[in-house]
Amino acid sequence: MTEARLLIIEDNEEIAQMLVLFLGSRGYKVTVAPDGASAMQSVREVLPSLMLLDVGLPDTDGFALLTRFRQSARTRYIPAIFLTQRNKKMDRLTGLQLGADDFVSKPFDLEELYLRVQNAVLRAQRENLNDPQTGLPTGNVAREEMMMARQQKDKAVLEFRLRNLREFRDQYGLLAGTDLVRYTALMLNRVLNTLGRPDDFLGRPDDETFVVICAADRADIISKTIIERFESDAPQHYALGERVGENIRVRTISGQELVLPMVRLELK
Repeated sequence: MTEARLLIIEDNEEIAQMLVLFLGSRGYKVTVAPDGASAMQSVREVLPSLMLLDVGLPDTDGFALLTRFRQSARTRYIPAIFLTQRNKKMDRLTGLQLGADDFVSKPFDLEELYLRVQNAVLRAQRENLNDPQTGLPTGNVAREEMMMARQQKDKAVLEFRLRNLREFRDQYGLLAGTDLVRYTALMLNRVLNTLGRPDDFLGRPDDETFVVICAADRADIISKTIIERFESDAPQHYALGERVGENIRVRTISGQELVLPMVRLELK
């Protein structure tokens, strides 16, 4: 399974560190936010595959925080599990009505929590909601967002294609290809965090395509910055001696020299 990213929103430092150590040992990359304000920032930086939310936070409650996440196009599809000391039926119903995927009462069994986390992440991937490599909305979810945005005059739909991705994977392997795809997703996200607005959408509708939905009046600067950033960073994914302009020179196992095009990110 591709390493998934978890965002733990928990103000109890002891519990948070216990989860970091335990879930980290199970192959997850874990980030902690101790309150709602830092969670709002972290969720846009980390692009988590799943959120673990404590209901009782120092500056808000988990229900209000999840409501805000579900109102934003960039965060509404992230699976969420509540962590709480409450075990009341009404609290559980409230969380589920807000779109939570599960509800775990403290004190919890770590092995059970791990299975619930794993099941929620795999379910989102199986139902083609989130891309397993990037955590971004994918498939029909991304296409529905694109369809709705195209009906709004104040929205722009920017589709970026990773050209020559297949050749890159053939030459350097699937792991290197995954690293390149992840880099692209994080770079797009950073540009949106800097130049976009909170309700902008970022998705990966198919293997070679990323989509950005943003305000129409920001489309030019966002698309230009994305292309320039990728062109500047892409050569770092190749060995220095292999690069020849916009191509790479490699040798096959048999010793044959090949000139292949570098990966490019193009606005469709």
